[in-house]
Parts: sequence; structure tokens; C-alpha cells
Amino acid sequence: MENLYLPLKHSHLLLVTISIVFFMVRGTFSVTGKTWQEKKPVKIAAHSIDTLLFATGITLMFVTGFYPLEQSWLTVKLVLLVGYILFGIQTMKSPSIMKRRSYFAAAIVCVLFMVSIAKSHHPLGLFSVL
Repeated sequence: MENLYLPLKHSHLLLVTISIVFFMVRGTFSVTGKTWQEKKPVKIAAHSIDTLLFATGITLMFVTGFYPLEQSWLTVKLVLLVGYILFGIQTMKSPSIMKRRSYFAAAIVCVLFMVSIAKSHHPLGLFSVL
């Protein structure tokens, strides 16, 4: 199992990057009132990327032995992931442009905080240095 760690980690990090960039592009179009992100191939691509990302994350959990209820940083990261998903859905579906912008900003904050938690392995992420 140890020989799976590095390829899984790098695959997961690549998928994180692709997912975030793809969300940023789709979210930008959504908050500007464009409909590009609503096309079926775009939705399929987003779901495929996120499914692979989730699969590599779950596999990494088993390979490393880091489980959410045992690792507080991972628990916080998963709670933020749920927030990111919910804010992302609202970014794409809200009828109001102003609400879309607010949800988009909230989703970005969740992502940035998740990244800082993942890098620091601390539940406070970048705030752990305060």
C-alpha cells in the first residue's frame, strides 16, 4: 500500500487544482450571467473531475490511515468541503446575480481555508500561526 501513496497524492493534488480552476471559470461565468457552465458536457466534466477527486481522497484516507473523526484537521476540512459544495451549487443555480456572487465568494473562502488546512494539517489552517 505504501507504494500507492505518492501516485495517489499527486493525482489527488492534480485533481484538486483542476477542480478549483474549473470551478473558478464556471463560477465567473455564472456570476456574470453567462450560460456556458450550464451546457451538458461542462456539467459532465465537472462531475467526472469531482468524482475522481473524491475517489482519490477516500483512497488516500485508507492508505494513510488518516480518518476524519480521528484527525481534527481532516474533520474540519470535510465540513468545509460540504460548505464548498453547497455554496458551489447555489453559485450555479441561484436566480439572483448578487446571491451568486455571494455564494461564489463563500465557496472560494471555503476552498482557500481547505487548502491551508491541508498544507498545515491543523484545524485552524493559516490561522494556526496566530
